[in-house]
Amino acid sequence: MYKGKNVAFYKKIQTFPFSTKQYTILIFGFIAFFSTGLLGLISFYKHLDASGENIAVYLPYGVLIFFFNIFYLKAIRLSREDYENKLKKEKEYSQKLLATQKRFLRYAVHETNTPLAVIVANIELHEMEHGKHIALQNIEAATKNISGIYDDLSYLTQRDTLEYPKEEIAFSSFVKNRVHFFDVVAKQSNISFHIIDKTSSASLFFNETRLQRIVDNNITNAIKYTYEYETVTILLSETIDTIIFEIYSHSTPIEDTDHIFDAYYREDTLEEGLGLGLDLVKSICFKENIDISVTSNESRTTFCYTFPKGNHENTAT
Repeated sequence: MYKGKNVAFYKKIQTFPFSTKQYTILIFGFIAFFSTGLLGLISFYKHLDASGENIAVYLPYGVLIFFFNIFYLKAIRLSREDYENKLKKEKEYSQKLLATQKRFLRYAVHETNTPLAVIVANIELHEMEHGKHIALQNIEAATKNISGIYDDLSYLTQRDTLEYPKEEIAFSSFVKNRVHFFDVVAKQSNISFHIIDKTSSASLFFNETRLQRIVDNNITNAIKYTYEYETVTILLSETIDTIIFEIYSHSTPIEDTDHIFDAYYREDTLEEGLGLGLDLVKSICFKENIDISVTSNESRTTFCYTFPKGNHENTAT
């Protein structure tokens, strides 16, 4: 029983916010401050005293307290230097840890690509020889979901080291191809797509990888949050200088449209996901001067992106 009390008291001592050295400096400083104040009061009192006693007798005490304070200030300086050195070491350790994490993530993403490609290739071969099968369609849908996550992570790990050259992209055809890619995923969720194309074969001068990240993340989010047996509508339109990509459906209302693009922000914690897709989209849109608007209510949620058609200057960013 006695031993248990000692252990509990020792653990309590360990939880104090300061170290023994810091407590010593604090106590030392309190003594120095108190002594200085006391000597000042004595000198002030004797100065007002009519007895005429010479206050010079307190000079040695003043000198002693002066050096006492100098020593205290030196101790504080050394303590601060220790703290700064400790902070510097912790910063270096954090940077090394972050660099190691990035290398691991880059390696993991790279190693994921090969098995994904093998799975997709074998599904296609099997369908060519034996036709479509419900089990294989489920595998294909899951594989395409993983493929989307892989593409997001691949972009995140390489966006600061690679250049992304721009090229002429037939916007309408590009979007339709991406919708077709995720068609099996939508069917598995009992969701259909309806594309309204009001563009006249408009082309966009853009990087294909970045455009795919924007389009894919919006399509997969629409599939994930649209109510079952509903339709996801994609409206493509244009002005003289812009191309507009609008996607809307009857889906779960977004409560906070201002934070939906923040990293790791998720309103529905029961849904699977990393919470990085829309943050990635926002970063690309900011870099490429793309306007974003989001509206959401009980009847419809709409994401709208206005792309500048661009020109052939700055071909890589």
